[in-house]
Amino acid sequence: MANRHKSYDDVLVNKFENIEYAQAYLLNIVNEESLPIDDALRETIKAMSLATFSKKSGQSIQAVSDFVSKRQKWSSDKLIKLIDQVFSLKVKLAIESSDQDEVA
Repeated sequence: MANRHKSYDDVLVNKFENIEYAQAYLLNIVNEESLPIDDALRETIKAMSLATFSKKSGQSIQAVSDFVSKRQKWSSDKLIKLIDQVFSLKVKLAIESSDQDEVA
């Protein structure tokens, strides 16, 4: 985000106040760009701002910064909890066979 104009960043951060926008943003990254959940969350946090995510999640800005910069890894349980808390989305895990289209 370093090359964007500050007013653009402000507009984008304000869009994340709309829960439907925030949900769609994260879901799009996971579903359309096929990013793993942790990487999708990192990209979403960058777009919404570390301060906004920190405030909504109750995590310190330093902890959020460490996660975004990959200095710290969050457990699956923590990711699931924060995605529910901040975006009101549920994470479902599935195991698929590589030779079948069925989901267990």
